[in-house]
Amino acid sequence: MLFTIERYAIRVSARYLRRCFSNSVNISTNDSQEFALQVNENHTSIHREAEKSLKIAFLGAPNVGKSTLVNQLVKRSVCPVSCKVHTTQTKARAIYCEGDTQLIFMDTPGMVSLAECKKFKLADSFKTDQKASLNMADIIGIVQDADNIYTRHKIDSNILEILTENIRNKIPIILIINKVDRVKKKDILLDFVYSLTKSKKSPNFNDVFMISGLTGDGVDDLRTYLLDSAKPQAWEYEGHIYTENTCQDIIWQTVRAKLLDILPNEVPYRLEVKLEHFDPAPDDSVNALVSIMCPNKRIARLLTRGQNNRVHQIAVMAEQELRHAFRTSVRLKLAVKSLI
Repeated sequence: MLFTIERYAIRVSARYLRRCFSNSVNISTNDSQEFALQVNENHTSIHREAEKSLKIAFLGAPNVGKSTLVNQLVKRSVCPVSCKVHTTQTKARAIYCEGDTQLIFMDTPGMVSLAECKKFKLADSFKTDQKASLNMADIIGIVQDADNIYTRHKIDSNILEILTENIRNKIPIILIINKVDRVKKKDILLDFVYSLTKSKKSPNFNDVFMISGLTGDGVDDLRTYLLDSAKPQAWEYEGHIYTENTCQDIIWQTVRAKLLDILPNEVPYRLEVKLEHFDPAPDDSVNALVSIMCPNKRIARLLTRGQNNRVHQIAVMAEQELRHAFRTSVRLKLAVKSLI
């Protein structure tokens, strides 16, 4: 029997959340502040003397590695990542604090045209979330895939369209070349970076970074640059908060991302992933049950057949990533069902 999530689970998990999403484990269990803001919850800026903050909006075509980069920058796997497009479906915030500075990273879905949204029946967030993030950003990072030989020489037209003249004049823009570890000839990097920066269509970039979101190369330099660029202004979040997503959201989104990695072609896009049970244990570990609803028995067998079946692989991979996010033990069970 599958269990549904009750509201009390969020309340009783306060001690666990404070432990897993805090810079210090020595935190009183009487403090009810959680790591994530709940839906429709109003929050006010946290006023501290002489502290700085910076909001960074990342833009890029689908699958350029924005979410992987955000995870590296905050040093936690809080954003779902996979090898397939449209893993990120809505904007998400990840928060990193160091010293007197707070960085707020705004991850967004990959930029697509209105025609693509209609063709693939994508959510409205693919059309609106980028603009919403730009309206709040102190700095914009355009992420470019160095490994894509077809698109790396030019900024995506959907990005250029959203970067209005007003935005270009008002908000600093940096260029982030990702996946440089996959380019063996470094003179190729210099060639298309020159093309990107000198193109009349491109914005005037304040700086250029070459990084690998996968290996972490160059990420520390980018983080330091952003810390140095922070403005004297009040923090929006308490120092222990690392994301606006709830634990529950992170769990089911991580499972969905692993399905995208493991299953072929369009199969994972046809599945419905739902968190059925979430139980923070007294020892601060997490027990979770996630259901995977398949449209038919054939796809369900694709997940469950064989001794080393795919659903077992997905559970192991998701558990590993969730441990990195929560900094505690995670026991994850997956239940596969079919509609017919």
